[in-house]
Amino acid sequence: MNRDIRRFAAMDALTAAALDAVREAAREAMTQRGRFVVALSGGSSPLALYAAMAREGYGAPFDATHFFFGDERLVPVADRRNTFGTVAPILFTPTPVPVGNIRPMPVEIRPAELAAETYEAEIRETLGAGPGEIPRFDLILLGMGPDGHTASLFPGSPALEETRRLVAAVPAPTTVEPHVPRLTFTLPLLNAAHRVLFLAAAKGKEQALERALGDAPDPDTPASLVRPQGALTWLVATG
Repeated sequence: MNRDIRRFAAMDALTAAALDAVREAAREAMTQRGRFVVALSGGSSPLALYAAMAREGYGAPFDATHFFFGDERLVPVADRRNTFGTVAPILFTPTPVPVGNIRPMPVEIRPAELAAETYEAEIRETLGAGPGEIPRFDLILLGMGPDGHTASLFPGSPALEETRRLVAAVPAPTTVEPHVPRLTFTLPLLNAAHRVLFLAAAKGKEQALERALGDAPDPDTPASLVRPQGALTWLVATG
């Protein structure tokens, strides 16, 4: 794992650095594999990045990019708590991304375990990974909560022990809001990525960040367990 930690006094500087990092990942993917497959994260920190990607481009053609999501709350798309519903008008509506290249998690499928299996199958088909193989995203964007969770991998969650499935259904968390069930990428899928990019605002998360950025993985801080085969970059806003 190649890890890079960069700190910024303000979110606008972090956003500019994040856009540069996305462009680097996209150009590398286009050169080496002829397309760019990225997983987006939720939360407020990456929204300015998504707006910049739509406005300024991100290093790959829209029609050569496949957009997935690293986790999702199991609420309807129209619900304000739904990540895809929040991201779509910022990144997808203003751009000519083909509809077939936009791949939200299937929140309408029940039970949640079937939704997870369906999304895993979609990932495998897009990335050309057969049974037993772990596909490699070109880039996975992640954030971190004050409890140290990332994607929807929460402290103490059985999903942290997953070694086979790429996507898991998880119950509603008790440590953060909203308290709704979710789907999430698992650690095997996260750690197979060519690149992982964390965007984190430090305020209110100082202790979790210290654990996440430590040299040794901390089982009580899921973000620290993300140790990809490829490059790992942390962009942290301290102001």
